[in-house]
Amino acid sequence: MDGDQEAANHAVPVPISKWTEYGDLVRYRWDLSKKRKTTDSLAQEVLEPMLPELNIDPDKNERMLISQSYPVTVDGRIYEATGGYYKSLFNLDAGMIVVDDVSSPATEAPDKPLEDIVPLRQWSDVVFLLWQDYTKGSPGVLRHIFQSVVANEQSLSIMRQALGETDDFKDWDKYTPMNTDGRTFRPGSDEYYALLYCPNGRGIGWLLTQHKAHLTVSSITVFGQDGEPMLYFKIDPVEKSD
Repeated sequence: MDGDQEAANHAVPVPISKWTEYGDLVRYRWDLSKKRKTTDSLAQEVLEPMLPELNIDPDKNERMLISQSYPVTVDGRIYEATGGYYKSLFNLDAGMIVVDDVSSPATEAPDKPLEDIVPLRQWSDVVFLLWQDYTKGSPGVLRHIFQSVVANEQSLSIMRQALGETDDFKDWDKYTPMNTDGRTFRPGSDEYYALLYCPNGRGIGWLLTQHKAHLTVSSITVFGQDGEPMLYFKIDPVEKSD
């Protein structure tokens, strides 16, 4: 969905995040709703027909919705609720995260100074802590990240440019199915870096750089599904130099 607007305003990721424990989410009163049923997920509806192409069982997806819905006092400082939320699909067996719907605390409270918003607020930190807890006791290898139904206009413009399409292009079925008609870009190409640093890609780069430096985005695919614009980030281990 629409990219995190706070993230979109920062072009350079911070190398290391201080948020490493699931307890930080509890401390700042992030509220988690977890469901096996995914009937309220647009991403599930749109992606379900094509996930088997990647040997991913969509029936094993689980909907995760975490929201900053309660006021909290930490170290004597009061932070009001903003209503910011991050909705995702997690699939443990596939090592997959799908970004379903995103509206950060900063986006939900645009008139509030950042220092008055809970410091644990970035998508990359919140979703990493969720994934880390979700996969504890198992290998938890992250292999796939999807941005479902991209709506951010800056991201859409960059996607169209990468495809060589006009600014008003909307025929996303032209790039369906992903495995044959999607366009894949790899490190070294201008399109890859433009997509990685667009509003809908940047948080994924942050998540890996800040929390999983042994992993990297090995390719980015722009494709259409059910007439909607989509992004697929293939995650692989960083190649070790001799």
